[in-house]
Amino acid sequence: MSSTLFQPVSIARGPRYREVAYAAIRAAILAGRFGVNEPLIEEQIAALLAISRTPVREALAILEHEGLIGQRNGRGLYICTVTRAAFVDMFVANETVEPFLVRRAAMAASAEHLVALVAALDCAEIAADAGESVTFLAASRDFHRLVGEASGNATLTQLVVRNEERTDMHLIASGVALNAANMRASNREHGAILQAIRARDTEAAARLTIYHAQSLRDRFAALFAPEQEGADDAIFGGR
Repeated sequence: MSSTLFQPVSIARGPRYREVAYAAIRAAILAGRFGVNEPLIEEQIAALLAISRTPVREALAILEHEGLIGQRNGRGLYICTVTRAAFVDMFVANETVEPFLVRRAAMAASAEHLVALVAALDCAEIAADAGESVTFLAASRDFHRLVGEASGNATLTQLVVRNEERTDMHLIASGVALNAANMRASNREHGAILQAIRARDTEAAARLTIYHAQSLRDRFAALFAPEQEGADDAIFGGR
């Protein structure tokens, strides 16, 4: 396990060690820093974070409950795998839910929500210009999360964010090219959605969200094609 995965943590209050360990491990998973066949060993992670094993063990238990990691043949914890079918299912779920959320956001978004959405889009645009796909994906997830938060429906927002994380991880592991053109296309679509939210145009916001989902299908068409007989299921390490 590479020492570049984490930075040692320094915290004054003991109960927060678990929270920081959780955040650090989760960020490393979502950034694709763990290999799919690399076990997550609590002793090694604790040493890299310069903390005791107990908060690491607790953090790993939370991540296992969330479905990001899991047991493999009783031989420890590994990054969970995602099949193409599961990827499509999660994408379809978000494609179904998000038009509802964005309609609600267009009605209810506060000035603070709009500022946060602009900041997320700005971050995604900077990442696209720099060719930093992991940063771009994180900023894009923030955009979707903030739309959900503006809608006021925490349960559906949690569903969308969880699916966004898993599908992002699948994209990274599948080796799909997140080139500058693809990233900028997504940013333009997010920008149009933001304009509709700002204008309180619920139907335009929903229509543009549906268009965004359809465009993503076109950009990543290979991931939505039927699996070939005998083809291996794709597995992930980050999006």
